[in-house]
Amino acid sequence: HCAKLPILREFKKNDFLLNLLVISLILFTCSISPSFFSQQIKTVVIDAGHGGKDPGCHGSFTLEKEVCLSMALKLGALIKAKFPEIKIIYTRENDVFVELIERANIANRSKADLFICIHANANLSEAAYGTETYVLGLHRTEAQQKVAERENSIIALEDDKGAKYNKIDLSTDAIIVRQLQLKVFLDHSILFAEKLQSEFKKFGRYDRGVKQAGFLVLYKTTMPSVLIETGFLTNFNEEKFL
Repeated sequence: HCAKLPILREFKKNDFLLNLLVISLILFTCSISPSFFSQQIKTVVIDAGHGGKDPGCHGSFTLEKEVCLSMALKLGALIKAKFPEIKIIYTRENDVFVELIERANIANRSKADLFICIHANANLSEAAYGTETYVLGLHRTEAQQKVAERENSIIALEDDKGAKYNKIDLSTDAIIVRQLQLKVFLDHSILFAEKLQSEFKKFGRYDRGVKQAGFLVLYKTTMPSVLIETGFLTNFNEEKFL
């Protein structure tokens, strides 16, 4: 049934990064067990990373907040064009600062079926490249830890300097408990992340894999949730691509 969907034949090459996300959404929807969703996905929340006083990382001519917003809006429009029955909600639609916890709250209040958080990566080495997708979990390498720390560090820009997160425990034991609490959601997060990375690879993107880390924005969501590091702004070729 999925293979017959016209959308798979209509993608435009100049939007293939966003098309990959939509393809993965289709594959994800078609592979979900009936016990999880009785019907197709109804609501998707798209989160453009950073914004406002938080520029995120930067390349030679771009800021992460601008690249992420552009991709988020295009992705939402593409999903809406192909699947008009799906409700699209953005955590931000312009250059404003949104607290991490509010991004998760928007998804929870909306009773979203899927949360897609879009980011761009950075590295001290200009040679670093490729796409990686994160789900909530324990980091296994120092590099994964640094990515999470960089994205979590924006709480210092919030009005209370991140005090509201003091009760959130990102220790190993706490993350394991949270994973057990959200096991069904985590399983489907991993499924969607794997399909994303598979599609990125098919279109020539370097697959850095599905990874886990303690992202605050993923910690608070109560639905399948992924954070996509779409590429490295510190790599000039990838910066141009994004």
